[in-house]
Amino acid sequence: MVEWLISDGAALPLVIILKGLAVGFFAAAPTGPSGVLVIGRTLDKGHLYGFVTGLGISLSDTVYIVCSSLGLSFLLDLIEDKSMSVWFSLAGCILLLVFGIVTFRNNPLNKLRTPQVKRPSLAYAWSSGFAVAIVNPMVIAIYLGLFAYLGLSLSDLNGSEKIVGYLSVVCGDVLWWLFLSTLINKVRNKFDLKGIWVINRILGSVLVIAALVWLVYVFVNR
Repeated sequence: MVEWLISDGAALPLVIILKGLAVGFFAAAPTGPSGVLVIGRTLDKGHLYGFVTGLGISLSDTVYIVCSSLGLSFLLDLIEDKSMSVWFSLAGCILLLVFGIVTFRNNPLNKLRTPQVKRPSLAYAWSSGFAVAIVNPMVIAIYLGLFAYLGLSLSDLNGSEKIVGYLSVVCGDVLWWLFLSTLINKVRNKFDLKGIWVINRILGSVLVIAALVWLVYVFVNR
């Protein structure tokens, strides 16, 4: 493995790894609704819960990365199909609206007043993160733009290099969610329960507004 990285041909695999990490990290970095969801869950339930939500989002991104780099025609047709795009967008709006309302209504002070109820499982955190992200196929545009900007074409690589490329992009994506959830968790410890309640109100409002704006956009451009 070391010889593979430091040999005369080391430049190519090393560049693939670095570019792949950069694509995954910076594609995930724009804090849209998915990022707001991770931030809210980290503040409310802790680092692990927020990070696992991010892993669900990463899986969705991985699906789109593989499909876009392989040039799968059915996915491109799906994105270009106006009717299917509308249904995807409506599903995304509903999910964002639900999570926004739940986040807005979440009051950590109630945990002191009422008996503890078993919190949702990590499987729920992962699957719901995946569900929010998978209904937004336009994320492909971000990846394609970064692939082009950094000059990384996975479809042109040989078998082993392609695998390294995919893994690097996915790792970059995961690293972003690890970084974000770790950062927010450190900030979380500086807030009391009332402060977290206020932040939940703000984040919930952001998600609801994003859902409504997305809904208006869908109907205006259908």
